[in-house]
Order: sequence, then structure tokens, then C-alpha cells
Amino acid sequence: MEYKYDYDVVLSFAGEDREYVGKVADMLYALGIRVFYDKYEQVELWGKNLYVHLDEIYQKRSQYCVIFISKYYKEKLWTSHERESAQTRAFQQNQEYILPVRLDDTEIPGIRLTTGYIRGDSIEPEELALLVAKKVNTEIDVNLMIKYLKVNLPDDYEIYIKGTDLVFKSDSFDYYGEFPIRLLLEMYKMDMLDYMFLMPGIVPS
Repeated sequence: MEYKYDYDVVLSFAGEDREYVGKVADMLYALGIRVFYDKYEQVELWGKNLYVHLDEIYQKRSQYCVIFISKYYKEKLWTSHERESAQTRAFQQNQEYILPVRLDDTEIPGIRLTTGYIRGDSIEPEELALLVAKKVNTEIDVNLMIKYLKVNLPDDYEIYIKGTDLVFKSDSFDYYGEFPIRLLLEMYKMDMLDYMFLMPGIVPS
């Protein structure tokens, strides 16, 4: 498959918000989303002229840019540089590119209050990552997959997300198991979840 951009999504955030954003990045990576997150790019960034390189990344090389708005974000020079590069791209293409996530109510220059946003301070980072993934690729719908699994397993099964895994828990079967979401999602997209996961009895039913 040929991609128009090097990344599906780039993340712009202040270091003080890294704990939350890092979990978002980890889930996106687990879902197969090509994400630009500085910790994943340490070797690539080493020795680069970061002012020039990051302008290229945030303006030209991604399908979307997720900006994590907070009081810390407004104060940083590097986040201002990333935002201005992203805003240049948004202006040039005149269509949605910047996806704001509000961690608080700080107003950021150029991000209009009328722009649709997600409240990151009211949902878990993994849940936010699922929304971003679905924005990038509508086929990535973990919640729909969970509904499918619940229909095909006994009623007493609890199925929920834990980090980048999907947990299956049943008191009647005395069972607890964790499986990578990415693996299950690939089976689901290929319509092979029954044959490769359910029918072999990987989880008791």
C-alpha cells in the first residue's frame, strides 16, 4: 500500500502533559496507526536541525495533527512552532487537519472556540486514541469489535480495554485473559475472528 503521508497523525503537546499523551501514542501504535511521537523518533531526530525538521513534519508529512491544549502548551516555544506549522498547513489546504484535544480551557492563538474538539480531561487516553484511530481509518472500530465478541461469548463475560490489551474475564468459567488489541483487530478486519480466535476456544465458552 502506498501512503500519501509519512504519518497518519502527529502529536503536539507540552512535556508536562506527557503522561497522558504517551498513553495515547502507545495505543495508536498498538492499533497500527503511523504516529509521530518524539520518544519513538529519538534516533531520527538526533543531530537534525529541529526547527527546520519539525516544521516539515507538522506542516507536510502527516494526515492529521492532534494538538493537546493546556496551560503548559500555551507557554512553550516549541509547541508554538509546531502549532504555527500545523496552522499553515490547515490554512493552505482549507480542510480539517488540526484535531484539538482540550486538557483544560486555555485559549490558544489561532484555535477558534468554534472548532470541534474532544475533552481529553474527561476521557481516558486509550479511549481518546480509539477516536483518533477511527478518524484516521473508519475500519478501526474497537468498540464495534467488542460488541461482536460479547454477542458471541456467554453473557457473563466482561470484555474491556486495559492499556493496549483486551481483557476477557468470566467468573463462571473462572477465566481471565489478556490479548493484544492489534492482533484481535486484524483478525476482525479480515473477518477471521471466529475461525482464529473464537472457534479454537482460545477463550472458554
